[in-house]
Amino acid sequence: MASANDPAGSPTMFCSSCGRVMETTASFCSNCGAANPVLAQAGAGNGGNARGSVRTDHIKRRNMWMQVVLTIITLGIYTIYWFHVTLGEMYRANGTEDRRRWLWTILYIFPIAQLFAYWHQGYEYDKFISSKYPGIAIFILWILFPPAVWFLVQRDLNAAAEGRPFKLGGE
Repeated sequence: MASANDPAGSPTMFCSSCGRVMETTASFCSNCGAANPVLAQAGAGNGGNARGSVRTDHIKRRNMWMQVVLTIITLGIYTIYWFHVTLGEMYRANGTEDRRRWLWTILYIFPIAQLFAYWHQGYEYDKFISSKYPGIAIFILWILFPPAVWFLVQRDLNAAAEGRPFKLGGE
């Protein structure tokens, strides 16, 4: 983001991605969704949520009740699609390369290999939410009660899609 002074003397910021004028206090560009690096650096220095420095405009909000209905209607096949799409959204938000998403989705289908997919997604989710829940806890929850993982992941993805902050720990 470049900045300049307008005639009134207040600074004006320009988005480095699209070049549009944006508010200096905005976390993201309202046009393209790029993060404001000045605020991202300030948040990182204050121990702020790392999510504030990533782009989340690609994340789609999904109705959780509709997902339950789709899972029942498709006899569980929707969960494979959900795993694949949400893993891709977390990859992009985390800045992780997306080349192996299909591999993890295929592993998700096979019973023993599924454990590796659970492990991987748990740690991607851990990075996405800035260690709100440890990856190992998500992995164990995947094994014990998968609907809880679906709920946690989708709740936080919906929060990111709506621009709402995550509630970390005791906050």
